[in-house]
Amino acid sequence: MESEKPGQSNRMLYRSLGNGLFATGKWLVRNKQPGFKKAAPFNVEPLNVEPLNTSFETALMKLSTCLFLVCALFKLNAHAQENLFTGTWQMEYRNAPDDSLFVMELQVASPEYQTLYPAQMKIQYGQFKGTYQLLLVKQANGQLAISRNKYAVEETPFALGNWMVVLNGSLLHDRGTKGAATLTAKRISAKRYGMDMPAIMSYKEADRTTVMRLSDFLRFAPLQLVKINAEPWRSADARKLLHSHQSPVYLGLIDSFYTNSPKATIGFSENSKVDNDSISLIFNGSQILDKMNINQPMPARELTLDTGLNLLLLFADNYGKVPPNTARLNVMLADKKFDLDFTSPENLSATFIAAKIFYYPDKVPNDIKELITGRQIAAKINQRKTILIDSITVQASEITLAIWDDAIEDGDSISLQINNEIYFPGIAVKKKPRFLPVKLYLGENKIIFIADNLGSIAPNTSILEIIDGKRRKSYMIDTNFGQNNAIKITYDLRGGQ
Repeated sequence: MESEKPGQSNRMLYRSLGNGLFATGKWLVRNKQPGFKKAAPFNVEPLNVEPLNTSFETALMKLSTCLFLVCALFKLNAHAQENLFTGTWQMEYRNAPDDSLFVMELQVASPEYQTLYPAQMKIQYGQFKGTYQLLLVKQANGQLAISRNKYAVEETPFALGNWMVVLNGSLLHDRGTKGAATLTAKRISAKRYGMDMPAIMSYKEADRTTVMRLSDFLRFAPLQLVKINAEPWRSADARKLLHSHQSPVYLGLIDSFYTNSPKATIGFSENSKVDNDSISLIFNGSQILDKMNINQPMPARELTLDTGLNLLLLFADNYGKVPPNTARLNVMLADKKFDLDFTSPENLSATFIAAKIFYYPDKVPNDIKELITGRQIAAKINQRKTILIDSITVQASEITLAIWDDAIEDGDSISLQINNEIYFPGIAVKKKPRFLPVKLYLGENKIIFIADNLGSIAPNTSILEIIDGKRRKSYMIDTNFGQNNAIKITYDLRGGQ
C-alpha cells in the first residue's frame, strides 16, 4: 500500500468536497509533521466528476457550513454569558496626589438561575480595611443591581455602618479603552436615604477624616472595576446569601413561596404621592415593565408560573424628587399573598427586591422540602430569644451530639440549626440516645436548639452530650416557645479548654 505523502490527506479532503464549492487555486496547508515548519502552497485541481445535482450539492454544503457557524457562535455566546460577571474585579483610585490610595476588589460567585450573584467586596483606604458580602441581581439591560445592605464580615479599625448603603444603583458591564472588561458604578443619586447615617462626631477624632473620605468615595467617586480573572468566588458563604433564612443579613431577597397553582396575579397598591418614581419588573428573565411611572394606572395582570423556581424582580429606577422610591407590588398566589414594598423599613433606598416562587403541581421534591423546613426553623429562631449556654473549643473537625431524655419520656421533640445552614428537624427526645455526627468549620461554629413542642410535661428538656474523641461534655437543654438554647464550638487545631 502506498504511503501517504505530506499534504496528501489535505488534498484529498478538499477534492472530496466536490467542485461545486471550491475552485482551482493555491491553498496553504499547515503540516505539523517534523520537517514542515512553514506553510507550503499547493495546487488544487478540480475533479473530473460530474455531480448528480450541482445546485443541490452546493446548497447542502452552504447549509451545513451555516449550521456549523451558528452552533459555534451559539456556544461562544453561551460561554461569554456564563463568564460575563463571575470572577475577580479590581480598581485603584486616588482623589488627590497627596491622598491615600482607595483599593476595591469585588469577587463575584457563579449565579443562581443566571440572575442572582452572591459577591464579596473588599475596601482598603489608609489604615481602614473592610470585607463585605452582598447580592447582585442581573437586570434586563445586562447590569447588576447592588443590594442595599452589605454584611460586614470584617472592618478595622472602625465600622462604616449605614454609610455602605450609599453605594447603591447598579454596575454596568462594558469594555475599557484597552478592551478589558469593566464594571462601572451607576448610582441612584439621593440627598437622603430614609435612614440615619452614623454621625462623624461619633467616631474617634483620628478616624473622622478617613470616615468622611470613605463615605464620599462610596457615594461620588467614579468607580470602574477591571476584570482580573474569571474564577468565581468560592465560599460556603456564597450559598447562604441565596437564601434569606441562611443569609447573615437581609439582602433584598424574599424566599421562598410555594404553590400548587400555576397562576399568580400582580398589581400595584394605590399611591397618592406624585414624585416621578419609576420601576422596572422582570419575571423569569422577561421584562414585564420597563421604567414605568408608578403613578400611572396599571391593571392587575396574571402570570403563568413555570414548574420549579420562578424569579420575580422589582427594580427601583430612581428615587423621584423625594427619596426613597414608594412602589409597592402586590403578589397573589392561590393560597397566599405578599408584597414587594420599597416603603418598608428594610427596603428603604433599595435598588431591588427579589422573590422566589416555587410551583409544583403534585409532589414537592425533597430538596425543596429541606428548604421549607430550614425556613420554618429559621423563622422560629428569629421569633424567640436565644440563650447561649456555653462556648467550648475542640480539636476534632467532626464531633458527635448525643441527645436523650433522662427523666420521663413525654413526647418532647426538638430541631437543630448548625452554622445557619444545616438543619436536623423533629428529633424525638427518648430514653435511648440519638447520635448526630456534625462536621465543623475551622474557627467558630454555632448550634441552636429549638423546641418543636412542649411534650406532655412543659418545658421541653433533654440531655445533650458533645463527644470530641475521648472527651465528653454534657448539658441540660431547656427550651420552650419563647426560648432557644445555643452552644458555640470553636474548632482549633491547637486545642483548648
